[in-house]
Amino acid sequence: MMQSDCLKALLAVKDAGSISTAAKIIGKSPSQLSAWLTSLEIDIGVTLINREGYRAYLTPEGEVIARHAKDVLSELANIDSKIVASASRDHDQLNIALLDALPVEPFRDALWQLQQYKRDVGLNINHLHTNNILDGIDQGALDFGVIFFHGNVYPGMTEHIIGYTEIVTVVATNHVLAQKKHEFSTDERLGHLQLLPSSYLGFGIDKVSKYSENYWLLDNFEMLLALLEKGVGWTELPRHWVDPLLKAGKLVQLKPKGVSALWWPLQLVWQKHRPLNSIDLWLIDKMTNPKPGLAVAGLPFL
Repeated sequence: MMQSDCLKALLAVKDAGSISTAAKIIGKSPSQLSAWLTSLEIDIGVTLINREGYRAYLTPEGEVIARHAKDVLSELANIDSKIVASASRDHDQLNIALLDALPVEPFRDALWQLQQYKRDVGLNINHLHTNNILDGIDQGALDFGVIFFHGNVYPGMTEHIIGYTEIVTVVATNHVLAQKKHEFSTDERLGHLQLLPSSYLGFGIDKVSKYSENYWLLDNFEMLLALLEKGVGWTELPRHWVDPLLKAGKLVQLKPKGVSALWWPLQLVWQKHRPLNSIDLWLIDKMTNPKPGLAVAGLPFL
């Protein structure tokens, strides 16, 4: 027996004014309707219905419960529709967003295997900023996202670490910091302009990656790299973005003594309590079980 049936029975009696008429409205027998109402009264601990012969009307307590019953039933119907919609996605479309600071290559094999596993599922894959990914998942527009680790960014979100990407500090060869690359102190960055990509900021990561009060926030990685090459500021970026410029001798990596390499964890995120179908479970299992310690940037790990 569902409490929703009890609430429907209560509302039917309120509208009909009798048990027998209310039973006809919802397509049940009077005895079934009476049983639901009695069960509801026992659960709540108050009398909800007054019966006078063939007539029945709500007590003051019953009126209070009835006022909230419509909202409760509406919310239950909304949850049911989401469950049905989720189940239908087994043969529909999977919406995945990767942080635009990340390369696609490490995820290519897993997505190809997913297509072989379920040939009738459509894949919609986007490169987005962190905030857009988190908002999309929170609002149900995205099924999964891959972002830098933010901890419990939303109470309604589930996250799992899936790998790591190396973050390097770089400047142009003509930047003043490049002259001290072998005796570089991290504190020395504070007096110089920092170039920050807005892509992976938000929800606390800016407190980790923003070192200088003198900074420019840029929305485009190509523009950031172009400024960097001209000697404008310094930055921290995933290695795959700067490796070609380092190899070409256009940038210099700053490696302070006594400081180990910086690796930022990546996490797969999805909406908590969302019913998961077979495709969802396959993807979660595939992406949350890499070999420990493998990097994401530049190394296929799936």
